[in-house]
Amino acid sequence: MNIRFLGPIEAPPEEDVSLVAKEFDGGTVEQLLLQLGFSEQQGRFLSVVRDGVRLGPGDPLESWDEVTVMLMVGGG
Repeated sequence: MNIRFLGPIEAPPEEDVSLVAKEFDGGTVEQLLLQLGFSEQQGRFLSVVRDGVRLGPGDPLESWDEVTVMLMVGGG
């Protein structure tokens, strides 16, 4: 898995991200965020994007996916 962080997000240490990326064997977006060290509450404010599509917490991920994690942005 390839995991990128975009924008003003406090990303986990690079060695932790690399370990999760290497060992992730499929699961949901929520499981990935938990493995990266984000709490469930923090996960509500994060957006995970794959191939330009924002994924929900229960959406499946595979070990070969490339994802970007970023803060959700609101505005009006």
